[in-house]
Amino acid sequence: MTNVPEQRSTSVEPAYHATLQHIQLLQARQHKLVEAQENVEDQILYHYGSSYRCGDVTITELLEFFEAYRALETPRRTRRWNNHIDLPYQTCHLMKPPNGPEGTWSGTWPCPETDPCPLRGVAVVYVLFDARNEPCYLGSTDQFRTRIGKHVKDGKVFTSWQAYPCPDREAAYVLEDRLLKERLPSLNKKAGR
Repeated sequence: MTNVPEQRSTSVEPAYHATLQHIQLLQARQHKLVEAQENVEDQILYHYGSSYRCGDVTITELLEFFEAYRALETPRRTRRWNNHIDLPYQTCHLMKPPNGPEGTWSGTWPCPETDPCPLRGVAVVYVLFDARNEPCYLGSTDQFRTRIGKHVKDGKVFTSWQAYPCPDREAAYVLEDRLLKERLPSLNKKAGR
């Protein structure tokens, strides 16, 4: 009787060995697939990030792309996003898309915390409007709420605002210069950079 278990283990052993080899083969294929997926993710994020920096992609389009990318739930997606897109993953996660005309944010003052507006780190050109809905001040920042609060402390009176998203501070300076010349807001001391 002691010989039977020995015979059984030697006759079954090759089947176990073959199964283990099959598992190893599947793991190697899975590793290659994951590697290929990560390469494709890096490529699309690089191209989308470049398009956003060039102004070919709007903030609204970027946030829509972000939601689709986030839904994939791929490992290390935050790091991968931050490596290729200038607007950090966490900022995109918290940001509400523009709610105003032409892809801008707009709102009244004081601005409730729950209303859509640019988050810290998003470059914008903003226009403040008086009670007659005339532009009274125009500026640029990447810290919208902080800057608006400073204007209130400085005594500027306004009832509403509009913020134009820009891919970076340089693009914001160009747009600010153009809008200053076009709108000539009453509280600005200069008519362009």
